[in-house]
Amino acid sequence: MSAISQKDAVVNAVKQVMGNSFIIGTTQAKTAVTKDQLVAIRKLVADGILSGTVSYSKSIGEANAIIRYTNGMVDNHFRKAKELNGGGISTPSKPKAAKSPSDKTLKHLNVLLSTYNEGSQEYNQVKSAIAVRENELKAMTA
Repeated sequence: MSAISQKDAVVNAVKQVMGNSFIIGTTQAKTAVTKDQLVAIRKLVADGILSGTVSYSKSIGEANAIIRYTNGMVDNHFRKAKELNGGGISTPSKPKAAKSPSDKTLKHLNVLLSTYNEGSQEYNQVKSAIAVRENELKAMTA
């Protein structure tokens, strides 16, 4: 027997717990479930992971770690899965921050930049050095 996906497990658990009051792709599960129903949904999914009927890439060790993981995973699917969020597109509540640079020199320059006041001579020099380093990195990847 193969394990079902986590998303399918959450959808199935919501259908089981909410019954006819849940319509796939129409009902917004996040706002429709009660606290008791949410606890039951999370338990069903966690039990599925622990029993091996729901896919889980890590080793099944500590039950408490699985339960913590399941709580976030269920909430995540409530937001992102169209079957559970009323068919809408998930939009983050906060805009994604710019990706932090992986280049150590660029990281240090950004830290240094934050120590100066915007518009000062030092700030402008560091800002210029950042632009030079970014261009160097672009040239290396091209």
